[in-house]
Amino acid sequence: MDNNRKNDSRVALQEAAIPVRERKVKLEIEKNRVRRGLYLTGGTLSLALAILGIVVPGLPVTPLALLSAFLFAKSSERLYNWLLNNRILGPRIKNYQRRKGVTRKGKLGIIAFMTLMVLFSSFLVISVIPIRILILSMGMVGMVVVWFFVPTATDDPERCDKGEDREEISP
Repeated sequence: MDNNRKNDSRVALQEAAIPVRERKVKLEIEKNRVRRGLYLTGGTLSLALAILGIVVPGLPVTPLALLSAFLFAKSSERLYNWLLNNRILGPRIKNYQRRKGVTRKGKLGIIAFMTLMVLFSSFLVISVIPIRILILSMGMVGMVVVWFFVPTATDDPERCDKGEDREEISP
């Protein structure tokens, strides 16, 4: 009887471990070598800043990783796939692509963190008034961009999953 339970649990674990079918992505690699080089340079720079953002508070990781993915999708299929399969940055990008944006809760969290970092920087670190005003204004611009220009995703994961059967997505 115990062997049957063990076998049933093994079967259940094996069924749970079946990987979900990955979506095929058709990339539009730039034909012009100069543009492709610019996209590659921009993607590398934004990736470096995203990696730096992991350890530097206030430097946004996900938007920079998304920018890297977009730029790599235009310049190098190999780098694009490497980024999507990266264990740290890949899930963030895939989640954004799957949901087609950031949830309202996520946006509120981003804005709260931005506000905290901008206030900390401008009032505790910076003593020069013009620089303080610049930091506060840029923080306001960032908050407006996050709230109004970053696409708002659905909170319902089931609605997101219905679109996964498509064969082609845009990066």
